[in-house]
Amino acid sequence: MPKDPNSTPPSNKRRTKKTSIPHDDDFAIPENWQKRRPGFFSAFSRLLLLLIVLALLVLPFTPYAGRIKRSIDDLVEKARTSKIVYRDVPKEVTITREVDREVIKEVEVVKEVPAPPPPLPSNFIPRQEVDVATLYNGITIQTQLDAQQGTYASTERLDKDAFTVNFKLSVRIPKANDTLPELARVNEHLPKMLPGFPSLLEGAKVSGFYHKLYDLKTTRVQRELTRLNRVLDRHNFFDTETILELTHPQSKRRALLIQSDMDVVADGSDGDRMPNMSASIYQSTHYQPSTSYEWAKKGKTQNPLLPLWLKSLDTAKKEFAVKGLSAARNAELRSEIDHAERVITGLRTRSSLIAEKDPFIVLSLLFRDYPKTHPHAPGMGDYAAVIFEDKIYPAICGDYGPTFKMGEASLRMAKTINENSSPYRRPVSDLTVTYLIFPGTAERPFGPPKLDHWHQKVSAYLEECGGLGTGYTLHQWEDLFAPPAPATPPAAPAPAADPAQPESPPTTPPATSPASATETPTTPVDPIPSPSPASPNTPPSP
Repeated sequence: MPKDPNSTPPSNKRRTKKTSIPHDDDFAIPENWQKRRPGFFSAFSRLLLLLIVLALLVLPFTPYAGRIKRSIDDLVEKARTSKIVYRDVPKEVTITREVDREVIKEVEVVKEVPAPPPPLPSNFIPRQEVDVATLYNGITIQTQLDAQQGTYASTERLDKDAFTVNFKLSVRIPKANDTLPELARVNEHLPKMLPGFPSLLEGAKVSGFYHKLYDLKTTRVQRELTRLNRVLDRHNFFDTETILELTHPQSKRRALLIQSDMDVVADGSDGDRMPNMSASIYQSTHYQPSTSYEWAKKGKTQNPLLPLWLKSLDTAKKEFAVKGLSAARNAELRSEIDHAERVITGLRTRSSLIAEKDPFIVLSLLFRDYPKTHPHAPGMGDYAAVIFEDKIYPAICGDYGPTFKMGEASLRMAKTINENSSPYRRPVSDLTVTYLIFPGTAERPFGPPKLDHWHQKVSAYLEECGGLGTGYTLHQWEDLFAPPAPATPPAAPAPAADPAQPESPPTTPPATSPASATETPTTPVDPIPSPSPASPNTPPSP
């Protein structure tokens, strides 16, 4: 087909549709005026608007129309009512506070740098060391370590001599006082208090009981040597200065003189004389409800300790009845039950001295087996005089104590010598107490203390030994259980004579016939004297 020379040639844009860049004015060309397709969001919004319009048109014809109307009415009604609006109004308040100012102090801390450990030894070095220490009981103990080179450990373990300890206790037995200057060194009042002392010392000798006492002490120390906590302490080992056997050359009165300290005993009870006891006494350590000096119960008043021992017995029996206890515990309970039954029997049938109220001393059990064979061996109930400083006190031997100890007295005696004494505090720790015991003077049967009678007996025995020196008197004990003396009513004054009334002449008494001679005389009879206030057991004077 021939080309028309007048036709307009196609534009370059058409020929290069995919590669050419559109002209800035192409949009003004009518052939490019085409409608644009709406987007997705535009179509969705038109649909949503249509649905809302349809819902508003349909809603009045549904059951929800009434509810909506009522809700709208409520909102309108609430809008008409007045409202109280609470608003927080800020208010400025000035508060003055004390502020602690923090002070920072710089403290220089010096840290010690530990020293380097000692160098390790290259081989074993034999050594011997000695150490000296004092145990709580006063024993000075010296230990010596001797370490030597041995063989293999497996071999040394089987050799009993490879690891041994040797105990050696060195004790010096004291010398007994046996001269007047040595005795006066303990108490300077003795020569003046007892003028007959030189005569007593003429034939005096150190008693075998002194040597026996220290033999028992050393035996006990040896037995307990491997248990150092039970070895006698220094105080109780050296507790006796001397024991002398004395005999007065003229009166032949025998006496045993002991110089020692004074420990305290708080034992004993007697329901007839003391129905109530202090718990601080019967709960004290080592307390025993009776003493060796005792007698058959005389009254019906129950011993105050009986309920306590009955309760203890019941507790032990209940535990003993439990099955499955060890053999050791059963044996221990059986022993407790037997002991409690013996004590209860004694509390029901016997009475004894009361250490809190009665003055007595304690004898070592060392003497118990000798009174029948040794003339100077003291026994239970023997009279004694206790001398401390410038005072002398009458007493009896009222209880037995350990075989290895000497010097002990009742709590009343102790508190009289030193008011600060107690079951746990001795009145005298130094060896300055002299016990002068008169063997073979006990009076039987035993009974409640008669302190006036005790005073008379000790005073008589002292006279047989030369008496007391000038200025010294034997202490007089007060009977703490004596009933108070009855009050004597004042005598009624005699009636005054009436001067207006004439005095009547004396009348002659009629003659008595033989038949009336046996009638009660008209003269007043002397009243029966009341018992002495010194002791309730002292008989009235005739």
